[in-house]
Amino acid sequence: MPEMIITIYCFFDELLKALDYCDDPQVVLSTAEIMTIAAVAAELFTGNHQKALDLLTSHGYITPFSKSRFNRRLHRIPETLWLFALHACAQVHQRVNPERLHIVDTFPLPVCRNIRIQRCRIYRDEAFRGYCASKKEYYFGLKVCVIVTEAGDPVEVLLSPASTADVVALRSMDLNLPDQSTLLGDSGFLDRDFETCAKEDAGLRLIVPRRKNMKDQLDGCLQYICNHYRKRVETVFSQLAERIARSVHAVTARGFELKAFLTVLAYSITA
Repeated sequence: MPEMIITIYCFFDELLKALDYCDDPQVVLSTAEIMTIAAVAAELFTGNHQKALDLLTSHGYITPFSKSRFNRRLHRIPETLWLFALHACAQVHQRVNPERLHIVDTFPLPVCRNIRIQRCRIYRDEAFRGYCASKKEYYFGLKVCVIVTEAGDPVEVLLSPASTADVVALRSMDLNLPDQSTLLGDSGFLDRDFETCAKEDAGLRLIVPRRKNMKDQLDGCLQYICNHYRKRVETVFSQLAERIARSVHAVTARGFELKAFLTVLAYSITA
């Protein structure tokens, strides 16, 4: 555990130095330490910031710091800084991925149980009501679309309303993947026009299994590859689900989304 905490801190500290990011000289904790606390909470305590503060304070990593002050500092960190941190992790993971093979999939992130939807204050729009085919149940919250490498390291993530179709979420992603990369997905990402555009514009080969009533079926080799590597992304999703609390404590939509994003980022850093 000490090695993991030091690794997370060094990553954020070097990232901020590379960006020439400077803190006010009067701050008690640096921005790198604030980001480390949030990542440790996501990795070890399912997003519980108080437990992370208690752990790091008791072991002498940081000076005593109140949770309210921490939350104010955390929410002042710009979103672009978090996104750049994930992009930096992606660059590292893609260097050790010579095959340039990636897998994309989605998993549900409920904000509350169905019986409490009417009392939910974080999201109220009907767009946040979706259906999880694997569990055969409706839920209220977000859909998390993640692209991972062949080794299972997250390189890109998108949070969208639960009712968003998988292929629509994929279209909304930046897809900052190396040239001539291959992206595998399930039938929910089937879109021939998008496959053509991705190949012509971004040099990205999108391979998606066809429906049974379609003529241009994948050959047996490609079908086997899709089924084989799909197990890799499902393993990653199960590990991410273990790190997300069954009931994420958040007051605002941004707080809920930040905890979800930090879970993926912390997993990517420590992978």
